[in-house]
Amino acid sequence: MRITYRCHQCDATCVESNVTAQTRQLTCRSCGQTVRLPEGAWNEGRLQRCLVCPCRELFVRKDFNQRLGVGIIVLGFALSTVAWALRRPLWTYGILFATAAIDMVLYFLVGNLVQCYRCHAEYRDLDQLESYQPFDLETHERFRQEAARVAVARAAQASTASAAESGPGTAPQ
Repeated sequence: MRITYRCHQCDATCVESNVTAQTRQLTCRSCGQTVRLPEGAWNEGRLQRCLVCPCRELFVRKDFNQRLGVGIIVLGFALSTVAWALRRPLWTYGILFATAAIDMVLYFLVGNLVQCYRCHAEYRDLDQLESYQPFDLETHERFRQEAARVAVARAAQASTASAAESGPGTAPQ
């Protein structure tokens, strides 16, 4: 299995190959930060939880750059709009059908990966991909809201700490 994740220390993208159930830790090549892999993360060869964070909720998705996919669709739409403005309906429909055909071919050619909702770690070359659930918007939104609340709490804590460091009696500028 291959895992791609963001280092909690330096925010670098880390890629580890040949990760197995016997692997005990992951090490960031940029800063040397290690992540100890949790016990019980594997059950009968199936990944039960994220190896980077404590999340147990994983989903399966296509292993394709989503921005590139949206870019292809937007380009097809823009080109078809130009063709329509030039009063070329056959070109317009041809461009739209070609864009749809490219999308369909990519759908069948590109493999799947498993991703963590919380830290977005990506797991490639896993067995039993069909046993993982597809993306769920409600679960994603729950984790997005949780991350937003944590960010607000950290910002409030940082402002409280900086106010305490400036000491009493100092006026804010």
